[in-house]
Amino acid sequence: MKSVALVVVAAFAAAAVFALTLASVRAEDTPPADKPTYVGDKTCQKCHFKQHTSWKKGAMAKAMKTLLPTTEADNAELFKRKKDAKLDPAKDYTTDAKCLKCHTTGYGEPGGYPVDPAKDDDAKKAAALMGSVSCESCHGPGSNYVKYKEPIVAKDVEEKKETKFKWEDLAKYGLTKPDATVCAKCHNADAPTKPVEEFKFETAKDKVHPVKK
Repeated sequence: MKSVALVVVAAFAAAAVFALTLASVRAEDTPPADKPTYVGDKTCQKCHFKQHTSWKKGAMAKAMKTLLPTTEADNAELFKRKKDAKLDPAKDYTTDAKCLKCHTTGYGEPGGYPVDPAKDDDAKKAAALMGSVSCESCHGPGSNYVKYKEPIVAKDVEEKKETKFKWEDLAKYGLTKPDATVCAKCHNADAPTKPVEEFKFETAKDKVHPVKK
């Protein structure tokens, strides 16, 4: 009888461990219900240093600066484009909501560029961090997929393994794979200043951060 009891106890214990393990796996594989928030390009830089460095050299990283007053002597091309668009080159547009939606990251969204950047110290910090068209403008707010990726990366580093993720897995956590639709939110006929060349997604995407790996 004792042996039977021990077998039964062992079976229950094994079942309990299996249930806990299964619950843990299911919890990890289930995307969080929380709405993702913006975390800033500095968070992305930790793992994507080369891409971040490449992006910093491009136009999207400097998008906010184009809203500042422009003189013909400093930037004749931008000066002309503003004039052609019936904009005042001498005006500071860095507080214009219509412009900020496309010249910042996550305008008015949790963690993104604040509607009132001078409201308090937190708003000022957020404005300094999100005052450009950075990673999350194309890839979506990162709080959930960053939280998902970090422990996996840390474990792989400890085990000296290369970390690889699949887009379809990360998409469950809010990662957006940029396509023409994502870009069209800002690169469209309603944009006041027209680009020198017609916007073409396949050409433009390779200029954001040319470094792939």
